Amino acid sequence: MATEHRVAGHLGVAAEDYDRAITALIPSYDRMLATIVRWLTGHLPAGGLVVDLGAGTGALSAAILDAFPDVRVQLVDVDPSMLEVAAARCAAHSGRAELRRGLFADSIPPCHAVVASLALHHLRSDDDRQDLYRRVFGSLEPGGIVAVGDLFVYEEGLERDGMFQAWYEHMSRHGIDRVEADGHFGQWAQEDRYVSLRDELELMASVGFRRPECFWRDGGIAVVGAFKDAA
Repeated sequence: MATEHRVAGHLGVAAEDYDRAITALIPSYDRMLATIVRWLTGHLPAGGLVVDLGAGTGALSAAILDAFPDVRVQLVDVDPSMLEVAAARCAAHSGRAELRRGLFADSIPPCHAVVASLALHHLRSDDDRQDLYRRVFGSLEPGGIVAVGDLFVYEEGLERDGMFQAWYEHMSRHGIDRVEADGHFGQWAQEDRYVSLRDELELMASVGFRRPECFWRDGGIAVVGAFKDAA
């Protein structure tokens, strides 16, 4: 993420309204977060550190802190307004939640898991994504896990058409008509870059992760991940 990303301009909502808006805009959002949390089970030692890249309002981090009471989470985001909301959300976990304003290009501390939700599509090229995964791989302790929830769609074809049709239908069920949805898609296209699930798994494999896989998928939204081999 070479430039600062501000949610107010990108989604057209204030940071404090993000959580209400995101479930109307993104299909299966809550299921995506729950899947990431579930896949961390059994892979985090007591006192272990999870790094949440593009943490936003802290929904994923808070779910991790709730599920694993002896784990620490570092929330990284470039948008100070989002971090302010995240700070309030994670206040009950004082001492286990660290907020850091930063970019994807910044260094990642040694950790036991790296997670991201609806964040990596802001990276503008395959080279940027590959570089991030390379640094994630280097930061993970042996046996560590990376788990990423995001939108993975084809560049063209019937598969892409079907995914976007399902996306339109989800928005419609939440009171967003096609004209408004097209407005959102046009705005997001200025910053977002979606890749296919196949290409994402290949990028993970290219930096050293063995057996990257899709943990869960519902149309265009999915959770992908991989484990770093134990020493």
